[in-house]
Amino acid sequence: MHVQRIFAATPVAMMSQSQKLNSQNQEITKNVTNPIEANSSRASQIARNYFLGSQMVNPAFTGFPCSTSNFRVKELEDMPCTCCGRPMMTNKQIDEFTLKAGRASGAELNQVLDDHMDYFRAEEKAIVHYIQKQLKDMPDATLTTAISRKGADAGQILKDEQIDVVKRTSEKSKELLGENNPIQNLCERELKTTFGLAADRKKAKSTGNFNRTNFLANIVDLEHKKGIKHENIHKILDVAVQIPESEKIISKMITSYGYGNSDERFAHRLIQKAVVTAEHIHPKSKGGPNATDNYMGECQECNGSRGNMSYDEWMKKYPNMPDNIQVHADAVTEEIIKGKIGGNYDDYPVDLKAAVASETQGKVVLTVKNPEEIEQAREERGLTKPTADAKEKANAAGAYQGSYHGLPETQKSGKSGKKHHHVVRFPEAHQTQEVKEEQAA
Repeated sequence: MHVQRIFAATPVAMMSQSQKLNSQNQEITKNVTNPIEANSSRASQIARNYFLGSQMVNPAFTGFPCSTSNFRVKELEDMPCTCCGRPMMTNKQIDEFTLKAGRASGAELNQVLDDHMDYFRAEEKAIVHYIQKQLKDMPDATLTTAISRKGADAGQILKDEQIDVVKRTSEKSKELLGENNPIQNLCERELKTTFGLAADRKKAKSTGNFNRTNFLANIVDLEHKKGIKHENIHKILDVAVQIPESEKIISKMITSYGYGNSDERFAHRLIQKAVVTAEHIHPKSKGGPNATDNYMGECQECNGSRGNMSYDEWMKKYPNMPDNIQVHADAVTEEIIKGKIGGNYDDYPVDLKAAVASETQGKVVLTVKNPEEIEQAREERGLTKPTADAKEKANAAGAYQGSYHGLPETQKSGKSGKKHHHVVRFPEAHQTQEVKEEQAA
């Protein structure tokens, strides 16, 4: 299937650490292929019908049984999330940030937050921006004191961040499309009608509830209505999807961490949603196996929020996800070539392509390297293939064939390898449950 080429999405706000990450990823994603069907009749179909929530299975299983904790893509630092596209963190990176931010105050704390800005998810970034504003007047403040001394207002923090992201979306559209473009006009209407913010006014007074899903769908619709190039729509969406929508999550963080709690614990909570997790492409609750060819790297925010929702529904929240899967696939392939995750993952890009195409009934088709092309790339760079771990693939003998309506009896009773338990200060299971409770609130 021949499709249009695009460039990788580029965040608007670039900080010191993120700047380095972006320059590295630009080289990886030069040849990203747009996985969206080129002949889509209506732009709204892009936002609403990328995915059909298929029950189909990849008939050519080449992966191997693997617990989510042993999925080695989780060992890679700064991989872009297959959903939101934001860079993800390993548990080690999470712990490093926790120590730095939890023990810092004033200007030092502000710098640590700046250096990690691209890692914060939407609601967490809203809180971080509020904290940075308070640090200007409270040079000795820590994370917890910055949100407790003046009585933070969750509703106002949410609206301030929503306004900021809509404005940044408008600026991105002007950068790519010039002045007075359709997306800029859409943003200005949203600022005026929803937030009561006219061009000559500095402070917003809300006149309605912001609908994030409709806002994103309207941006997507303009691709066909106004003939805007898909690559530009993708870059603009990369900014727009960062709009927060839950006042309850922000309020929960304020009440849980603002009064008498640990700065390190608060730091961990602020960054936790960026941790890389193993997303079941076909939901486990619907029979999807714990196996490498049913996994892709996704941040905790996206993985936890999606649950077992069909991609058809989930894409209303992240309409740029198909492009982000391709960016992620290219980034992971680069690390496989370099030998960063051992010798058993050369067929992973092909497996990922098959699983995504199967689950979306061919709506999303990735462009990936097969094992032979990966080996050729190594030879061209003078790299050697890493040694395969026989134990890691020991349970792959016989290869899983069949449907996602349940594993064959012979595999149900089989072991899928020992789990590697990470010793961290704040157990991931506990933190994940806390995030789930906030998302469900």
